[in-house]
Formats: sequence, C-alpha cells, structure tokens
Amino acid sequence: MISEGVDRTTGVFGEDVWTAGEPTAPGPTVVRELLHPLPGAYAGPEIVVSNNPETVTGPGWLMQHARTTVTRGGTARALSGRFPLYLYHQNSTGQTAYLHILIANPGAERTRVSLRGTAWTNKDKPLIQDPAQRAGTGPCYATSEDWLTGNLRQWLPSTAVEPGALIEAARIPMTGSITDGLFEVTAASGVHTYTVVTLDGSTDSARRYALDDTATAPGNVISQTPTTYGRMSGVYAHSFWDAGRSRVDVPAAGHHLGLAVNVTGRQVPSLDQTAPATAALTDSSQRSWGNYGSWYDIGLRLRNTSCEPRTVRVTFGSNITAATDVPGDTWNGALGLTVDDGPEEIVTGYVRPTEPRDTLATLSVPPRGSRDVRLRFIVPGLISAGSQLLLESV
Repeated sequence: MISEGVDRTTGVFGEDVWTAGEPTAPGPTVVRELLHPLPGAYAGPEIVVSNNPETVTGPGWLMQHARTTVTRGGTARALSGRFPLYLYHQNSTGQTAYLHILIANPGAERTRVSLRGTAWTNKDKPLIQDPAQRAGTGPCYATSEDWLTGNLRQWLPSTAVEPGALIEAARIPMTGSITDGLFEVTAASGVHTYTVVTLDGSTDSARRYALDDTATAPGNVISQTPTTYGRMSGVYAHSFWDAGRSRVDVPAAGHHLGLAVNVTGRQVPSLDQTAPATAALTDSSQRSWGNYGSWYDIGLRLRNTSCEPRTVRVTFGSNITAATDVPGDTWNGALGLTVDDGPEEIVTGYVRPTEPRDTLATLSVPPRGSRDVRLRFIVPGLISAGSQLLLESV
C-alpha cells in the first residue's frame, strides 16, 4: 500500500502563475479559492473506513460491508487483493473495551487472508493537551509515522478461511479514550470486513454482534446531509492521491504559489479531492470528505532558469484559522521529505487554527539548475479537510 516512486510529470507551473507579494489569508496562507489544483488524481485501491459512530458508548458492530442492514443500510461489496482499512474511534463505555477486526469469506471456495498494520491508543501515545506543544504526539501521529517508517505489526499471518467462515484478524484493547489504526488486508478472493466493539474481549461476542443487524454499537452516528459532511463508515473508491512530479519554475524573490491538498468539493468545487462511496453505510458520508488514512505522494522539480541563485520555502498550511485551537482542526502528522537523491527524512507537519502554517524546508536552487522535492504522507485522524502546500520565493 505504500506509494510507489514518483516518475512522471503531471503538472507544469511557470513563473507566470506565481503571485507577487505575500499570501493574503491569515498565516499568511493562500485564500482557498486562489489555490491551484494539485496535479494528479485520486487512485489506488478502495479503502474501508470505520469512523461512525466516532464516540462509542457500548458494545456492538460499528462498520460492515457484507450486506444491506435494516438498521443502518449499506451495501454488500466484497474486496480482494491488497486494500487499506482505517479506523478511528473514541471509547466512552466507561471501561476498557475491545475493538475487533473480523474478516468473512462469502465465496464458495476457500480463500487466504492476512492483516498487517499499526494501531495506537492515547494511553500508548499520549496526545498532549496544550495545543502549542502537541506536535508529533498522539495515536494519529504515531500511526502515520509507522507507515512511513515501516514499523508495522503482522496482526494476522496468511490464514485459510473456509467458505462462509468469519474469523478475527485483530483485537485492540481500547485502554485510552482514542484508538487510531491503519491496516492492510490481503485477500486472495473477495472478502467482507467488520469492526466490532465488545466489553469482554470475546471473539464469540464479536461474531455474534457482527451477524446481528440490530446489534449496532451505540454512539454519535452522524449522517451526511446537504449541510453536514457526516462521518465515513464503509468502502470508498480510492485511497491514494498520485500527484506524480510537477515542474515548478521559481521566480525572483517575493512571489508565492499555493497548491490545494485534501480540499473538498463543498469548499471549492474545482479543487475537489474526495472519492465517492462504493459501499458506505446509508447513515454515513457518501464521499471521503476527510480522506482519513489515505496516502498522498507529491513530487516537485524546482527549476531555476535564471543566472542567479533562487531560494524556495516549502510550507504546509491550512485555511482553518481561529483565535483558539481545536484538536479536530489541527493537522498533526508525519511526512516523509526527500530532497534530491538523499534519504527520506521524517518531519512533522503541524498546523492549527492559531498557527496555520509550518515550514518543511528551505532550498537554494542554483543558476540554470534544479532541486527535487518529494513529500509522502498519510492523512491523519483528528483533522479537517482543506490544506495547502505553499511555495514562496524568498
């Protein structure tokens, strides 16, 4: 599931598309409507997401794509090959609960499945409450960092699953109030996945809840409406924004260029980077508004056509600003930064309403020369859509 190397040109930005002066939005950042579309396209395998209800107050099933249910709707859709499963839930049961990932074989023949990935609670990886000090902390950051560094656990080795069987692939003790995880399912033929919460940690209890339409976990289910995004639960069409590599001609100092990252069609229709649901529960988001758990891979060839050296500052930014910080409006994730042919460095992208920009690198581009920059990252939990990659000639 980790993205492949950037090896093609998808966009060209000449000096004429840069804007003179400082960006005009707070930060300063670029006004969302003035951002340029991020080259490339949303692609890759379908992604299973479990985030509705986000806050869980009792046992039951959270997500499934095995059937249409009486209580929450949905659609049967079997997935095969390698596909990601992302989950984010908050435990408000009043005790340690257990989050189970189950896999079912609906086919007529035996199949093989495996599961690898990472999951953390905020007891394992505390999320510092002071917004000004929380960069690089918390379970969402740890999950994104693990996938960049390859620090992954084999939760289920390759296992034969008989026709009609339902097996447990992972059980995560929800010892803290937040649980965040990203996994990769490998299935030789079509399978269905479930997420279930139990209070006793029993696989039998998890199976019983999964197969009972009425055994839905209580919590704050939020549906998509004309004015609300809802929360994701089910299967969505894509999991990887493949931006390729864009050629960017750097102008003299005093110019800026903003590229849209994880922007929705409700924010700016022409900048939409969401995917449609293919088997989401009816009471959940019908588009991947937040893209939680999805990969982005952005390549830039910074080119200097002049006879003098030029300098570029690369900044991650957000258009969500306010006088106080809110955890859900904070991007706090690990990014893989590669410059030229050097090793990938893990840096922190940390923006919040009171500080909506974070400089990732400042690069000098030699006369008649170029520098290559590549950014790889997973969209972490606890964020809002609507970010930007800001380039400034300084």
